[in-house]
Amino acid sequence: MRHHAHLSVDRSHAFMLAGPIGAGKTTLFNALFGRPGDAQKTQAIEYEADIGLDTPGEFFSHPRLYHALINTASDVGTLIYVQAADDFDCRLPPGLLSIYRERPLIGVITKTDLAAADPDRVEALMRENGIGGAIFRVSARQPDSVLPLKRLLVGPTGEWAPGFVHDEESQG
Repeated sequence: MRHHAHLSVDRSHAFMLAGPIGAGKTTLFNALFGRPGDAQKTQAIEYEADIGLDTPGEFFSHPRLYHALINTASDVGTLIYVQAADDFDCRLPPGLLSIYRERPLIGVITKTDLAAADPDRVEALMRENGIGGAIFRVSARQPDSVLPLKRLLVGPTGEWAPGFVHDEESQG
């Protein structure tokens, strides 16, 4: 294998979802990319083309796995912290996502349709724990609720570039 010192890969356009187990990261990931069906438990980092990464909640919830989360975050331009609207305990370890302070840190509150949801309380919790950027509120039962986040990630059209993201039609 040859070494190409002049070759570099710019993934500043890519984003990573991080958050505790059960926060709704995979459901959000599927909604952003138009993946049909129910979310399955994420066992390893899930990639979508060269733009999105979905991380297992275990990376976030178990300190012995923080190094995996930190290494994965080093390869993206935007970090997205995901927390459910009915989870009133901050799961964001102090300083974990601020390692890459120069990158945007966005918050997403999921499951806003649940009876026990209190998105205002969760947003206040996120703000108290260092999420200073935009915070979006989404629900799997309201597919259009992800459009503002998607537009932020891909631009005003809210659409991924044709052929850029896996879809059944591009597979032939």
